[in-house]
Amino acid sequence: MNCNSLGDLLTKGYIKIFTGPFGSALHKHEYIDEGVRVIPAEAIFSDGLNPTTFNHITLEKAQDLKRYRLQKGDIVFARRGAQACGRSALVGDKEEGSIAGTGLIYLRVLKKDLVVPEYLHLAVSSAKSLAWLKTHAIGATMPNLNNSVLCSLPLNLPSYEKQVEVVNGYYPIIKKIRVNTKLNQTLEEITQAIFKSWFVDFDPVKAKMNGEQLEGMDEATASLFPEKLVESEFGVIPEGWEVKAFSDWVKITKGKNITKKTIVEGDVPVVAGGLKPAYFHNTHNVEGPAITISASGANAGFINLYYESIWASDSSYISKAATPLFFLQYVALKFNQKKIYDMQTGAAQPHIYPRDFERLMVVVPSDELCQKLEEIFTSFFVTVSNYKQQNIELSKLRDTLLPKLLSGEIELETLGIL
Repeated sequence: MNCNSLGDLLTKGYIKIFTGPFGSALHKHEYIDEGVRVIPAEAIFSDGLNPTTFNHITLEKAQDLKRYRLQKGDIVFARRGAQACGRSALVGDKEEGSIAGTGLIYLRVLKKDLVVPEYLHLAVSSAKSLAWLKTHAIGATMPNLNNSVLCSLPLNLPSYEKQVEVVNGYYPIIKKIRVNTKLNQTLEEITQAIFKSWFVDFDPVKAKMNGEQLEGMDEATASLFPEKLVESEFGVIPEGWEVKAFSDWVKITKGKNITKKTIVEGDVPVVAGGLKPAYFHNTHNVEGPAITISASGANAGFINLYYESIWASDSSYISKAATPLFFLQYVALKFNQKKIYDMQTGAAQPHIYPRDFERLMVVVPSDELCQKLEEIFTSFFVTVSNYKQQNIELSKLRDTLLPKLLSGEIELETLGIL
């Protein structure tokens, strides 16, 4: 197919490019807990769209923004930011009907008998294409992607048959990564459900008060729960349990800032104020696993878990070496994520520091019960870690194969890896 750039596809009428709503059309204060999904630029990860970062608006507001509704097969691009600019993801079945966020540009294939959306996404998301987009983005301090830059992206589009062949060979790797990611999300959801049942709703205690045993719980674990609820200054809690500040339960340490100028390129994540690593350094200042808490910016208070060693920069952290209840405390923090965001201080530049966790109160049971739950959660997160490691290896394979597949240098089926 005669095609030298993405703009050629636009000129031929094969694709159309849209820009998400401007900030004046969609404000942060209009977001609600549940409703029609809005996909922000922060949702774009290397393995697809992360639903935990989606925002939500009312049906009425979505109707006002209906021209920005996404369709399956659309390709969404982050259009601003030094780290995010140029990153892209393919809209799937689950995201269809969502509203494009203010930080997005999106591309829609109109001639799917000539252009395979999955193939086009592979082409525009390759390391070579991403590097080109970042280099040609407008603005030094805050790089910005616009329609003109996107249209200029070099593109060599093979025949429809070749596109299908590449997609059919390559996508099993992508699907396996997504399956692993979904399994990890499910495992984390289970830990959240257990935490809520045991430490918030006190279901095992209530069952004992009714002369019953919580379904699925063995007698040894049930024996660790008290048999009645008592009044406290923070409401009704199980007898013998304490209410304490999170910062009194575990030590939270402030990271050490590092600048782009002092970074030595490596593979150690530098955790700062965003949802993803800001850079990758050649050494660490925190031994993994570690819980991180973004310290400043719009995402101040974001809780994350790293299994590898990291450099904690504009973030606070809890190292596994500092606490025998590492995974329990991670689950407790994630359960309280919204409360933690609400603890942000500072108008121009929101921030959250270790001292702020004096304001996060948690109910803490006996040492024996904490240890029991830590054992249960550890088994979950060991599995999560294994799936994450699989994804790292699969991602390396994906990144090695993609440029060779796109150039026609190799045929995937001849490798015998799938």
